Amino acid sequence: MELDSQHRFCHQCGATCASADAGLAPRRLSRPRDDRKVAGVCSGIARYLGVDVTLVRILVVCVTLWPPCCGLIFYIVCWIVMPRDPLALPPAGNTSLVSSPTGAPAVS
Repeated sequence: MELDSQHRFCHQCGATCASADAGLAPRRLSRPRDDRKVAGVCSGIARYLGVDVTLVRILVVCVTLWPPCCGLIFYIVCWIVMPRDPLALPPAGNTSLVSSPTGAPAVS
C-alpha cells in the first residue's frame, strides 16, 4: 500500500517515510546577520518560533523590566550561546572586478 506524500509515518509499522522528510528543512536557532537591532537574538528566536519579531522584542523588554534584569541576563546568555548565521558569499565564478597593482579595484 502506498502512502500519500503528506504522511510522515506508516500507519501499520510506524516507520518514517523518506518522502516526508525530504521537503522539510531542519529549524536552527541562530542569530541572523541582516534583520537585527543589537545582536539579532530576538530576530533569531522569532524566526525559530515562527512569530513576529516585534512581539518577541516587546516580550524581552517586558521581562527586562519585571522581574528586574531577568530579560537582560536572558538576552546576554542567548547572545553568547546562539551562533550567527553563516556569511553568504557570492559565487566564486564572479570575476567581473580585477584588482590593480595599487590595490584599487579595476574594471576589466
